[in-house]
Amino acid sequence: MPAAERFEADPMQNTSYVALSRQMTMARELELVANNIANAETTAYRGERMMFTDFLHDPSDAPKTHFARDVAVVRNLAQGRPIETGAPLDVMIEGDGYFQVETPFGPRYTRNGKFSTDVDGRLVSVTGDPVTAAGGGTITVPLNDGPIRVGTDGTVATDAGPVAQIRVVNFESEYLLRKTQSGLYATDSQPQDIDEPKVVQGMIEGSNVQPVVEMTRMMTLLRAFEAAQNVIDTEHDNQRRAVERILRQA
Repeated sequence: MPAAERFEADPMQNTSYVALSRQMTMARELELVANNIANAETTAYRGERMMFTDFLHDPSDAPKTHFARDVAVVRNLAQGRPIETGAPLDVMIEGDGYFQVETPFGPRYTRNGKFSTDVDGRLVSVTGDPVTAAGGGTITVPLNDGPIRVGTDGTVATDAGPVAQIRVVNFESEYLLRKTQSGLYATDSQPQDIDEPKVVQGMIEGSNVQPVVEMTRMMTLLRAFEAAQNVIDTEHDNQRRAVERILRQA
């Protein structure tokens, strides 16, 4: 008898397989929840969660069996809480948008506006990558020309006048951005300049993770995981007893 037919012929096995498939997806979601909690204080971190769907195993003339399957990891695009630092090179995007930085691997994008200057006076990100100016190129900040000011449009200026404007971009779909490292995102999509960005000086964006919500999710998942394990254990016991009865009757 083909394996698929044997699989469908044993409803007890189906129950175990369905519970096991759910456990596997819950284990992956637990990893996401744990990672969210670990990054609750990470600048500009955006929480993630798993999307699930039912996979229908439906060979002809056999009972339908639904399996749980994770299909995607989705970021929460809500803005994180504002954190006031007072540092002149700390900036936060209010609303949509990303800063662009130039890395050895090409342009990358970030919401983390905790900037500083390198030994050459260039404005750089926390990863040391130069921040891109509107129109391209890097931004060199003259440190001896008085206080540094950053306008709401991202224009960096000193007492000597405007220096450059920080480039703020967005994308047709933010969900196509791929996480790389250190809060950076990569994409094959073309960035679109935001005509009127809202940049706030002296502040950075915090994580949008709500630890209490994530802890509640974790407890719910753990209870569901245990319930699925109980189903598996019960079905295994039923199968063992069925085999023992058959052996006694043989």
